[in-house]
Amino acid sequence: MTTLQMPVTRLFGVSTAREKLFSKLGIKTLFDLVCHFPAAHENRGNTVCVDDAENGEYASLILEVITPVTNTRIQSKGKRAMTVQKFVAGDETGSVKITCFNREFLGQTVKVGKKYRFYGIINGIAGLCSMTSPTIEPADNRELLPLVPKYPLTAGLTSNILSACVKQALEICKDDIDDYLTEDERKEFDLVTYYEALCGIHFPDNEETLVRAKRRLAFDELYAFQLNSILLGENVKSGLAYRIDYPEMSEFLSALPFEMTRAQKKTLHEILVDMSGARNPDENTNQEFLPPARRLVQGDVGSGKTIVALAAMYAAAKSGYQSALMVPTGILARQHYEDAGRLLSKFGLHVALLTGGTKTAEKKQILAELKSGEIDCLIGTHALIEENVEFKNIALAITDEQHRFGVGQRKTLEEKGENKIFPHTLVMSATPIPRTLAMILYCDLDISVIDELPAGRQKIDTFAVGEDYHERVYKFIKDRVGEGRQAYVVCPLAEEKNAEGEYIQTANYEMKSAKTFCEKLKEVELKGLNVEYVHGRMKQSEKDEIMSRFADGEIDVLVSTTVIEVGVNVPNSVVMLIENAERFGLSQLHQLRGRVGRGKYKSYCILVSPLMNKSKDSDFAKRVKILCDTNDGFEIAKCDLELRGPGEFFGKRQHGALCFRMADAMSDVKLLEKTKQLATRHAKEKRELEIGKIGL
Repeated sequence: MTTLQMPVTRLFGVSTAREKLFSKLGIKTLFDLVCHFPAAHENRGNTVCVDDAENGEYASLILEVITPVTNTRIQSKGKRAMTVQKFVAGDETGSVKITCFNREFLGQTVKVGKKYRFYGIINGIAGLCSMTSPTIEPADNRELLPLVPKYPLTAGLTSNILSACVKQALEICKDDIDDYLTEDERKEFDLVTYYEALCGIHFPDNEETLVRAKRRLAFDELYAFQLNSILLGENVKSGLAYRIDYPEMSEFLSALPFEMTRAQKKTLHEILVDMSGARNPDENTNQEFLPPARRLVQGDVGSGKTIVALAAMYAAAKSGYQSALMVPTGILARQHYEDAGRLLSKFGLHVALLTGGTKTAEKKQILAELKSGEIDCLIGTHALIEENVEFKNIALAITDEQHRFGVGQRKTLEEKGENKIFPHTLVMSATPIPRTLAMILYCDLDISVIDELPAGRQKIDTFAVGEDYHERVYKFIKDRVGEGRQAYVVCPLAEEKNAEGEYIQTANYEMKSAKTFCEKLKEVELKGLNVEYVHGRMKQSEKDEIMSRFADGEIDVLVSTTVIEVGVNVPNSVVMLIENAERFGLSQLHQLRGRVGRGKYKSYCILVSPLMNKSKDSDFAKRVKILCDTNDGFEIAKCDLELRGPGEFFGKRQHGALCFRMADAMSDVKLLEKTKQLATRHAKEKRELEIGKIGL
């Protein structure tokens, strides 16, 4: 066993109890630990005087404690008691009132006349300054780094504990952390070693070290994705897939309550050509197998990708073969199942639903019917890739909202065929990506684009306003509910406290959390309406139950995090209110906006941000103007890419085509091109990457 595989209990200070806390974060070995990267870094090295600190901004101050710490106990009705610590500290230019919560130990550790470093948000102006819950450290702490890592945490662990453990682990594992890149390759792409990157991300001594560490780790993530995609494509293409007959689709098309758009028909034709090897029904041959087709279908929100997928499943069934559609959530799977059942049952096809919530007896029956071939179309969640799910003759595997699935999960679904018989693969994405970028990201897939919306889809009117518009916005929502409609309210946070139980600090304004904001709306602004909340930390069964009630019209206003970005189709919802809109990327805002405007009613998207109060000419105002001016997701993605620039590696993480920890494929095209270049070279050399070596 190498040092990398050692359990975290080998570290000084990690007891059995603490080991359980680490496990909650997915950390079991020393390698897991050194690959648990900081979520952010606090710059505490740039110390300023009180009168130079900017109101509402983070500041690092060296202050002398002037008054003793007072400790007050507060008991709120129905809530756990809380203690508040207050004291005053200052320098030669001014004083600051310090307020902390539940830090009773400060009475013993913070002494009058001693100097400490305070890091946090400063509020007020000279003579009236205050800081709430700042980080407090001895001013002479020589171990203090100018850039201090802040880690994703769980209750009971702090960033300081994690940082101390990481430092031990990096020293212990130093000789066992290999680099898959040669020295020449590192020089070619101007990269630091993997060990230097790990040290640099955890303990950077300056901004340049941090940037170079992030660049190397971003390179690793993109490279691993590219290489695995290439190898997956080569592996599948070396096999065979069932050839379907190019079917006569008129019966299917005439059963639809609408006419497919030109773009939908073109995409469907490309899929049918893939699976049949023919350009029309007259070209069918007696050939039984073809190389497996692999295609990405890109389409904007509401462009009608799902009906194209159902048409492809119909085509596979007409030739006697099975198909599968995998989606990320149970509620979305049920919606697709109901839609598919209504349509495909008209042609005598057997459609089944399989999710993590499927009852044991029902699941047993589904698995038996699937293996015998009685089920034509299976729709479900990750449950589809469980080992005991066996098909008789699967010819088509579809992944919807593909950015929610990893390459490995796609691969598992594609390998549900037996004896080197692979299904044709269809990958669907509602996240528009410029075509040149898509060709790099999805080098193993052919690409189809549905670039027009079905007739009757109305433009969603979009407005960006400051928080001073809240009263008017709430009245607008109440008026729409009074007409029988529904609304979404999206917040950036699930709850108002972080994993350490501390209140979230933000520069100069309040960050909305779904739970707290929902309670506030219920009691005050939207009192009398049925308001509920949902967020990703809730159990799946709870989320599904709330989303189902919203879809059924039992809930007037649903307050949520971005968990609803991929959600049910609720044609009755006509307002999308997004709080702290500055916290989201343009493409994600566009995705959220797409939750409304799905029915016959006029719909609206309202983006609220305190930054709109400051200046109508701010960078944020310029960005959201794009959303207000167009509903075209591809145009928005293009503008977003141009605005953010190819060199902006580490700006706000945008929920786009892929979810990486360090890389942002949308913003760094050049790095993406370099990783593809190297991955293609290594694939030709048959050099396989041990993913564990780079912590992915």
